[in-house]
Amino acid sequence: MPEKNIDPKLISWGEIQGEKWKSLLLGNGFSMNVWPGFGYASLFEVAKDEAIAEPLDQNSVALFDRLGSSNFEDVLRVLFHARIVDEQLNCPQRNQIDALYSCTKNALAAAVNHSHVSHGFNGLAAINKALRVYRNVFTTNYDLIPYWAIMQEDLWRFKDLFWGEDGTFDPSNTSVNADRCVISYLHGAIHLVELPDGRTKKLAANGIESLKDLFNLNHPEYFPLFISEGASERKLSRIKRNDYLRFSFEKFQSIDEGLVVIGHSLQKDYDQHLVDALHNSDLASIAIGVWPHQNEGQILLFKARIVAELVGKNIYFFDSTTHPLGNPELKHHV
Repeated sequence: MPEKNIDPKLISWGEIQGEKWKSLLLGNGFSMNVWPGFGYASLFEVAKDEAIAEPLDQNSVALFDRLGSSNFEDVLRVLFHARIVDEQLNCPQRNQIDALYSCTKNALAAAVNHSHVSHGFNGLAAINKALRVYRNVFTTNYDLIPYWAIMQEDLWRFKDLFWGEDGTFDPSNTSVNADRCVISYLHGAIHLVELPDGRTKKLAANGIESLKDLFNLNHPEYFPLFISEGASERKLSRIKRNDYLRFSFEKFQSIDEGLVVIGHSLQKDYDQHLVDALHNSDLASIAIGVWPHQNEGQILLFKARIVAELVGKNIYFFDSTTHPLGNPELKHHV
């Protein structure tokens, strides 16, 4: 039964899995269940850490601070335009701009490589099987776990809409057969880049030896398209400026029937745009996975907030560890 009286009890996924769950939303808790390294609050903080191979230097950090941003895309785009202006003026600052650009991109690559799970971990096949039962899979994570999982087997079952020229997204070509599962990266991902003309392109990221290979400095016009941090308002603003992100978010807003949420806290500060989309959607039922290993007070507060935000929806709160995508056995051990 949907949640009526707010209490700390969580039902098992098995009690509701027989209902019509058409869509899935994955959050960072899903990724952290696979690899604790995804628990970093900020990729920017990782990039400043001397423990990584190529951390940000003082000049690069100062540029982030000057822009008031912790998103690498913002800084790399500013440097790209600075390079164009410099070339127009016969390159008086070429060396300094190139040094800042290289440092920023190398630090991003090193930070991702440091915090990301390695390719080929044992849980990929299980994740593949769990994803394929949904018509739509939405993820706000920037990592490669869903990408690697769908590449694992029966790739024909999955579509990500990057079948345009040279692996780009074409908003006029998005039709998918009803028996396929569509993967949508609501906040981008580390294998997605935005080109100077605004198009979004997918980079090949299956079986690479090092994630640094995704950030090839020979392609200075590839801007990483992933929102790894930032307030909900800033995330929504960035989503609206990119055709792929905007299309994916509008698709998320239009889902109906039933949605399963795994590993997502739907926080007001960072995820209110998602909560508002769910509130305004035609969804009849929402099943939300809750991590059971927290105190009863936290569970009660979470339930009360979600029920208040999503008035009129049938909401089920279940023990996330009882779902195939929250199974503790997915955890990768080095």
